[in-house]
Amino acid sequence: MRLALLLTLASQAIFSQTPACDGNIVIVRVSEIKPGHMDGFMAAVEAHKAWYRANGIKDNEMVVSRVIVRDKDGTQSYSDKEVLTYHVNPPGPARTPNRGDAAWNAYVKQYRDSSDLKSEYMTCMPKHSMPSGH
Repeated sequence: MRLALLLTLASQAIFSQTPACDGNIVIVRVSEIKPGHMDGFMAAVEAHKAWYRANGIKDNEMVVSRVIVRDKDGTQSYSDKEVLTYHVNPPGPARTPNRGDAAWNAYVKQYRDSSDLKSEYMTCMPKHSMPSGH
């Protein structure tokens, strides 16, 4: 409950002071996954997305990006300890009056049970187009 309240207060302050952005506002989070809890974290992301859809928010996106790590012999693999999430066009408090309801608290608990938030950034992802073939 305390985390949900802090998230609500933080998002109110963030969204009331966001500078102009010629692109998309994106919240980037770096999360440390608790041992053996990657599936639980992914379930939390899906529950988080579902909460927004159930509350009529359809113009935001949430993307999970697995970190690629290299071991001593140069082999690369996906980390089972760290992920980045991108929340594109996160709605402000005025569009999410049901923050803190039972479903909100349930997905927040899923995140807490499966991960620790290491850092969080708000960015402006500029509009761009990818060159052909990429």
